[in-house]
Amino acid sequence: MSSRKTEDMVPELQTKFHAFAAAMAAAGILFITTCTSRNVREQYALYSQGREKLDTVNALRRAAHMSPITWEQNCHKVTWTLASKHIIDLDDGNPDNDKSRAFDIAITKDGRPCWDMKIRATKNELPDYEMAGIIGESVGLRWGGRFPRPDLCHFEV
Repeated sequence: MSSRKTEDMVPELQTKFHAFAAAMAAAGILFITTCTSRNVREQYALYSQGREKLDTVNALRRAAHMSPITWEQNCHKVTWTLASKHIIDLDDGNPDNDKSRAFDIAITKDGRPCWDMKIRATKNELPDYEMAGIIGESVGLRWGGRFPRPDLCHFEV
């Protein structure tokens, strides 16, 4: 089952995550961690969303112990890769693969996640997700906002 725990990240990422969280707090940007690690089945189920028929997607989600989604949700792709740095493999015997090298966030407003990428809950000059990206890069993280298909919620080492 996917995780939101910082302990499920490699030590280097844990250190950078804590620096990121402190800098975000100092900037007044509230956020939650939505994912640190997931297994291959979960990644494949997420990758199938928006690419396969709903019955197929929900079968893959069931196999990964994930909740089913609706037709409307299946109209949107949620990941662009099968080689995610979120993926861990506890069964391959290689301890280097037991921890995640990425995490995702959601900016919060009124205590709830906000998926509007242009949100300015802090009333700053830049949208909060862009501010988060700048903060992430300042602590040594690679920000998904710079990917060819930008993923403003994603950070990795």
